[in-house]
Amino acid sequence: MAESDRRRPLQVLLLSDGLPGHGNQARGLVNWLRSRYQLECHEQEVRLRLRPLARLLMPWLLRLGRPGAGLVRCFYRLDSTPVGVPDLIVSAGGNTSFLNVALARLKGVPNVFLGSKRRLRSDDFSAHLTLQPTGEPHNIVMELVPTLTDVEAQREAGDALRRELGVEAGEKLYALVIGGNGAGFAYDEASWQQLTRLATELAQRDRCRWLLTTSRRTGSAGEAVLRTSLDGQLLAAAVWWHEAPRKVMNAYLGAADAVLVTADSMSMINECIASGKPTLLLEPPGAQPDARYRGALERFVAADYCRHHRLGEPLPALGWQAPANQAIRSRLLDVLEQQLALDS
Repeated sequence: MAESDRRRPLQVLLLSDGLPGHGNQARGLVNWLRSRYQLECHEQEVRLRLRPLARLLMPWLLRLGRPGAGLVRCFYRLDSTPVGVPDLIVSAGGNTSFLNVALARLKGVPNVFLGSKRRLRSDDFSAHLTLQPTGEPHNIVMELVPTLTDVEAQREAGDALRRELGVEAGEKLYALVIGGNGAGFAYDEASWQQLTRLATELAQRDRCRWLLTTSRRTGSAGEAVLRTSLDGQLLAAAVWWHEAPRKVMNAYLGAADAVLVTADSMSMINECIASGKPTLLLEPPGAQPDARYRGALERFVAADYCRHHRLGEPLPALGWQAPANQAIRSRLLDVLEQQLALDS
């Protein structure tokens, strides 16, 4: 940013494809940037037209420079007209990647992208943020995916939930965050039964109750097994998504003494780790995530951000130190600041 502009807020254009997991990664990064910079974020939801053809042509068009970038813009439908020239473009999710590059070239501004680059290169972006290295210029390997978590606000929400539930001081609550099929993970009746046994045995061993939430991907069949098999007295509160969806993660994570989360969703994992609570990743037998996903999980465990448990194995301990999220955030912002030449 020019010397004369340093006092005005950083203008950030956030491109969203409408998928919560992608949008929240980009919003999380903007949230982290906001801890260091004065900024104004303008979010633009975009839709990709003629998707199969567009994905085939757009990488080639972007090799043609500004004329190709202008044609890439035609493959997108925007929910509104972009406002002015931003100082920075941010997005996550493959469907936004091509427009991210095109607008950065047309407007002559730096751009940041989180996630898989599809058929682009890391140096098509000023900074390409991934959990696994690409081996290319401009790639920054994240320790964790940025989240919208405000730990203090989360703690307050958790305290309010404990009061609402009439939980006695000192009583242990564990959160159980359940996903479903995806990312190489598959659940059948046997694996849901194993999850139920784990919850029952931990409740008995640690004298805790559960804050349980399923998700869209759990499905009605999985929920039916869990509800039938799990003693309701072990639940302090539960959300069965298929029956009555409610967003409770913030309060549950704030109230919990420890968190167990199925390992099939990177966004759920990052949100749980960002809570600062001891986090245990649960994996059903036979899970086969791809090498990139498995590598990210192994890096989290190696850094002691969380631990890993395969269903059916002996019960784990849950008393390790949670990660220092503020330090993780600062390290990423330091690298971004240098790479993007931003002024605080």
